Amino acid sequence: MALSKVVKKPPSRTAPAAGRAGRATAVLGGVRRTTSLLVLAGVVLSFNLVAGNGSAEDRPASFSEIAQTDARAAAVELAGQARRLSEEISSGRSRQAPRSPGTAASASLADELNSQAEILGEQSAVLTRTGSLRRGTPPSAAPVPDSSSGPGSEPAALYVQALADSARSSMDAALRADGGTARLLASTGAAQQALALRAAQAAGLDAPPLWEPAAAAGGSNSCSDGQAGPSSPSSGAASSGVAHAGVASESNASPAAGPEDEDQPDAAGALQGAIDAEYGAAYAHEVAMARTSSAATRTALGETREDHLAAGARGVLLLPELCLPALTPAPAYSLPASFSDDPAGDLADLEAALPAVYADLAGLGTGSVRAWAVDRLAELSTELYLEDASVPASPGLDAEPEGLPRAAGTA
Repeated sequence: MALSKVVKKPPSRTAPAAGRAGRATAVLGGVRRTTSLLVLAGVVLSFNLVAGNGSAEDRPASFSEIAQTDARAAAVELAGQARRLSEEISSGRSRQAPRSPGTAASASLADELNSQAEILGEQSAVLTRTGSLRRGTPPSAAPVPDSSSGPGSEPAALYVQALADSARSSMDAALRADGGTARLLASTGAAQQALALRAAQAAGLDAPPLWEPAAAAGGSNSCSDGQAGPSSPSSGAASSGVAHAGVASESNASPAAGPEDEDQPDAAGALQGAIDAEYGAAYAHEVAMARTSSAATRTALGETREDHLAAGARGVLLLPELCLPALTPAPAYSLPASFSDDPAGDLADLEAALPAVYADLAGLGTGSVRAWAVDRLAELSTELYLEDASVPASPGLDAEPEGLPRAAGTA
């Protein structure tokens, strides 16, 4: 009987290959998942880098970022308050008899508040900081004592107080913020102060106090005696009693150029430009005074001229802050050719151009120079827009100072 032999075949070599392919597929899938997780982590990290105020988690928001965001939040809140108050007053007026006392006053207040809501809405857009997710904290209104019994007087008083507080907060912050933010906060704060005064006037309320710098401008001098620019022997350096006469006459007096300031190359020029603008405006009003036959007009022009002379003298006292000699400029100023035909129109254009000069100075100057620029910007905004049809959202940021008188021989 033949014995059958069972032949044992060697194990197939293809089976392990299939197993290796499966393991390779598993490893490749793991690599893909890991890569996807890393990409996702990178995306999340990039969002963290731009969240908040455009800064990474390890860098807190700067003072300027917080101040601008809070100013925007205040503008948004105030715009809503003005709109709601306007609607409430209009609704209450509609329920009154057509000739009831106070109806005209209510209409004026409602219209003013509605206009202010639009202006504050524009401000909120101007104050938007790109990339910021902070909501901001608007200042809260202080308690208001009993005031007039006019229509909506208590809500109006609360609104005026909140508006004045926001204006002060912005202008205070402008003294500490970086140059660009300072310029923006000074402008919008000056506009809000003018709006607060207009709202108080329309509601029959006492005017809120005007903003003043926390520290008196011009108190400190960062330059030593040897650093001040040279003074011309024939010019006569100005002391605390700056001479105001001779604005329209020729003189050898001119601000001498001080040493170059590497940190602030434009601050000195901006301050000298503001001083020149004030004395130039005084000269323009002086010329207009000589060409009018109205005693009342001459008196009003004379008062405005004195204001410009006083502002120019104040700026001269700040020149040593930028290592320049305190010299009063007194060149002959040139006026536009149209001045003879329409002095009133040219004077109005001249005044409207001045806020731009101080908005620029607020962004370029520091310390006492910036404090004076912010204060003067707020003062000019109040004078220009208290009785005007409306108030710009950011005085000085959209005007070109091309209508200002220029010293002879300058660009």
